[in-house]
Amino acid sequence: MGKLGSLALLVCACGGKPAPKPTTPGETTKTYQPLTIKQDAKQPNQAVILGTDAGNGSTVVPLPIAPSNGVVDAMFVRTGAGITASGGTSQVKLGTSPNREQTVQVGIYEEMAGGAGPQWRAGVWVSAFVAANTLGKDLTDFTFTASSGGFIDGASASGLMAGGFLSTMTGTKIDGAATMTGIINPDGTIGPVSGIPEKFAASIAKGKKRLGYPVGMRYAESAASGEKVDLEKLAKDGGATAVEISNVHDAFKLLTNKTLPKPVPVAESDMALDPETTRAISVKYKAWQQRLGGEWSQLLQLQQAGRLPTRLALMAAQARKSGEEAERLHAQGKVAAAYARMLSAWVSAASATDTYEIMTKVAAGDTVGAMGALGALDALDAATVEVFKKIGAMKPNTMGGHLQMMGAFQSALRGWGFKMFAADAVTRTRRFMMGLDGRSREDLSSPEVANEVVENVAPTVLLLGRTVAETIHAAQRMEYESEKTINYMCSLPNVRRLATSYASASAAGINYFETLIVQDQARAKNLPFEEASRQLALREPDYLVAFQLSRLANNEGLPKQLREQWGEKSLAWNLMALAGNELAYADSAELIAKYYSLGVKVDATGRVESIEQDKAFANMLETAQKTARASARAARIATGAIPVQAKIAYQIASIQRDGDAADKLEALAGFWTASALSQTAVALARN
Repeated sequence: MGKLGSLALLVCACGGKPAPKPTTPGETTKTYQPLTIKQDAKQPNQAVILGTDAGNGSTVVPLPIAPSNGVVDAMFVRTGAGITASGGTSQVKLGTSPNREQTVQVGIYEEMAGGAGPQWRAGVWVSAFVAANTLGKDLTDFTFTASSGGFIDGASASGLMAGGFLSTMTGTKIDGAATMTGIINPDGTIGPVSGIPEKFAASIAKGKKRLGYPVGMRYAESAASGEKVDLEKLAKDGGATAVEISNVHDAFKLLTNKTLPKPVPVAESDMALDPETTRAISVKYKAWQQRLGGEWSQLLQLQQAGRLPTRLALMAAQARKSGEEAERLHAQGKVAAAYARMLSAWVSAASATDTYEIMTKVAAGDTVGAMGALGALDALDAATVEVFKKIGAMKPNTMGGHLQMMGAFQSALRGWGFKMFAADAVTRTRRFMMGLDGRSREDLSSPEVANEVVENVAPTVLLLGRTVAETIHAAQRMEYESEKTINYMCSLPNVRRLATSYASASAAGINYFETLIVQDQARAKNLPFEEASRQLALREPDYLVAFQLSRLANNEGLPKQLREQWGEKSLAWNLMALAGNELAYADSAELIAKYYSLGVKVDATGRVESIEQDKAFANMLETAQKTARASARAARIATGAIPVQAKIAYQIASIQRDGDAADKLEALAGFWTASALSQTAVALARN
């Protein structure tokens, strides 16, 4: 069911041992009480990096108030039919300055019309976003510019640009002898890229002496020969040094020879859920357990009788597997992970039984009844609207209440995303069943037609099942996620600015993904772009949701209705916009990592078969887990507590990390989600 994490806080005292003295000239250390960082963090001439020591001290870093510029040399590799792969470098000029207008200002300049491709442009946006967040700033606190010459595309320079932006933001000189390659992830970790041997060779020829590469990729495949190349040996033979880069802090150090302070991770035990939340989730878990039991008894009878078509048998097997895992996790006290598994089990089981019911009506010659059964499943509009209204009626006056409201909105928006896509799927399925009219009873009852019905109906019913599950989940989150925390009222203008920042980054990410993956699939299958997009969304729930949410502000349906009802300046609309845009950004980043950076191979159903960059992925996963705990420390200092939603996402991800390849990918997204939720808490406190 994708990521089930979101946001809320439990009071936890800040403080501890005195912070050590800073080691870099101009830096100072301070300790903060909850909700006191704004005065320092919003000053244009300084940045506050929270939790830079185990005693909860924070580092105040001076920033230049005048515009600052720097130059980096981006690596690239030329590939294509009929040419031998070769590397090269392209100069990129970066600039930052304090943004007094407090609007999103990311400028991408080209020497030639169309010179900057969509993948490179998206990389600029994400690198600017991550660089600002690394310094405890908002995207709207700075004006960012990136200027390239000639034609350039690809996202492999985004890690380099994130480090470069950090250099200009802090006024630190960039060493011209250093460069790197690697894609920037939303939590600041660096992901794998291709063609590194060719890129290194070209950089060495340009006189570069320090070459950064993503951690875990020392032995990288040559784009020209397909053979593995030892990057450290390649660099050494050329009189240079190869340096592993795991995150944006490493990138900054490579480019500047200086160290930027960063948060220290909290202990693993600090991410445990409190007893009250554990009990509340357990109650909801048992309710889903009962729902699953009702579906499972019917499935078991059908399975034992050998009456389930192959696809439904696979869905039943998935339901059983997820249900058994849920029981095991619940017995171990891992209630958040157990809840997520049980929710997934119910969707698989309920969708299988509902599809079977429609199939049997068709087999009996009752196509009208089959369409009626599908229509009954599709009658979700009232429930979807009702849960949004219930969330929008909340009147939070604590930090936890605001985060709780956002978390519920994220689940409701996922449900709405599934519902929007299901509407088109229902129309297609109805058209299919209408095409069965006129066929004989004998024909309709044949195994061949039964399989045909299941193949056409099951994907639609799964979308409707996910809609139901996420809608109920949204309502339950308002009950089991704690809102007991420090008193707080958000600034609506600042929430709008945060939402705009995430909207800009998510739009760039979705455009990048569609250019990189969807257009390629459309060309390969000779399909219109819209059809290729639809087919991919059916097997990639994250793309489905991100696609819908990236267009949230312009949607003419339910979002417009709610915006008009609540008012564009209302708390409900603005928190929903922030929640939706944040979710779209996270989902688009996960898709890019999966299909571009990590080289994940999937089958026709979307099942993960292998991960090409497995060693790099293992290191990226480990770094993401630590980063989630580092972000948790920052949130605890800024707000007094680690968001309970971040803890939930972290617990689920920690369990998934020990699973198969698909689970591990979900774990990576879960750790990113945990970091994002903590970072949102910090952003709300800062604003």
